[in-house]
Amino acid sequence: MKFFWKIFFAFTALITLVFSVFGIWMITQTFHNSLEKEIEEGNRENRIFQLAFETNMNSLSEHYKTEKVIRDLAESIITNLDDQEYSYRLYRSLWGLVYENTENQLEHQLIDELAENDCVYQVLEADGRRYLIFVCKSVMSGRVYYLESAKDITELYEERDRFYNQYRVVMLALIGISSLVIFVLSHLLTRSVVELSDTTRRFAEGDYGARADIYGEDEIGTLARDFNLMADNLNQKMEELTDAARQQEDFTASFAHELKTPLTSIIGYADMLRTMEMTEEETVEASNYIYSQGKRLESLSFKLLELIVTKYQNYQFKQISVTALLHEVRELTAKSLEKKNITCSLQLEEDCIYGEKDLLISLFTNLVDNARKALPEGGSIWMSGQKTEKGYEVKVRDNGCGMPREEIDKITEAFYMVDKSRSRKEGGAGLGMTLCSRIIEVHGAEWSINSSEGQGTEICVCFPGREMPDEI
Repeated sequence: MKFFWKIFFAFTALITLVFSVFGIWMITQTFHNSLEKEIEEGNRENRIFQLAFETNMNSLSEHYKTEKVIRDLAESIITNLDDQEYSYRLYRSLWGLVYENTENQLEHQLIDELAENDCVYQVLEADGRRYLIFVCKSVMSGRVYYLESAKDITELYEERDRFYNQYRVVMLALIGISSLVIFVLSHLLTRSVVELSDTTRRFAEGDYGARADIYGEDEIGTLARDFNLMADNLNQKMEELTDAARQQEDFTASFAHELKTPLTSIIGYADMLRTMEMTEEETVEASNYIYSQGKRLESLSFKLLELIVTKYQNYQFKQISVTALLHEVRELTAKSLEKKNITCSLQLEEDCIYGEKDLLISLFTNLVDNARKALPEGGSIWMSGQKTEKGYEVKVRDNGCGMPREEIDKITEAFYMVDKSRSRKEGGAGLGMTLCSRIIEVHGAEWSINSSEGQGTEICVCFPGREMPDEI
């Protein structure tokens, strides 16, 4: 059952129950109050009859207390009573009925329930009518008398029944009006829930731009707001997954391409050496090409291995002297720099950083090697380091060819190369900057790249001044 109908039927049933119970209670309470008044009035009238009878009887001598005198006395008393709605009877234990002013015989057993000078009453139904009967017992000079008074209270019960019938009509009208009001209110209360359900269904069917309307600050409004937040987060995660899948596909395609080019050359030259008669010079040239392409594949495999290791390896971070670290980097890259007559200058402020030495050597070696690839013969590389408020800052600057500003954000993508022909000529595979980015992330450092075409490139790496955890 829908929430709308649950609200509708629940409130309709509740209002019906409340009105029914309240109405029946009101009518029943009113009836009982009226009946109590009738009982009080009947008791009072019977007591007056008893008091008048006993007073007059006590004033008579025993000689005059004959049945006829008692009958005349009772008739005189009843005639003088104010309320003529009651019918009266007088009984004597030995004589039976002495006097009555009505012919309507009402059968009851009240006399058997009486004690001395006591009064009892009963509501008796006879011939479709109801009577309120009182019986009092009087004992005078050893003689027992029973005084009975009765009143027809059928109208009181008929009035109660009329009230019940009228209230049924009123109840039907109230339920009809209430149902209409509840129907409208239920629609208004569940409208936001229905719309949220429709939005959720659309979102599940692929409409990821679907968002719920927020109508207020109540629980439904909060739920709609939370749904929108969830949808935004899901959209963001899906976009991230899509980008990751695209990057993975690009990585696979680029990796296959990077493997294909040297392998094609290696296979081609190897086939030439295997099947053709070649001069010594041609054989050396083919062998050199096979060797250079093999080294390129070796470099590619090492870079891939380093990328995987930096992603999953746990490292022990230690205090490392910046001066010693960068001097070692310069020594490791000196041979490759000498081939192009490139100078590498150091200007360092002595301090220590926290990190993993091999990773940091790989970081700065790659940065220097990238600078080498961008430099012409006789170019220059400068490495500087200084303390800052945030920690320690290392800059690697060259006066090479630089790169366009729009390319800067892309160079950390795997296999991305600004100048593919130059990079391949220098033995690059487009993984160096990706590896640098991963190493910087592992160390909790930050970096920035400033470059302009024809003016060179400056890469600034800022290491945090606080001590890193022992194990990352």
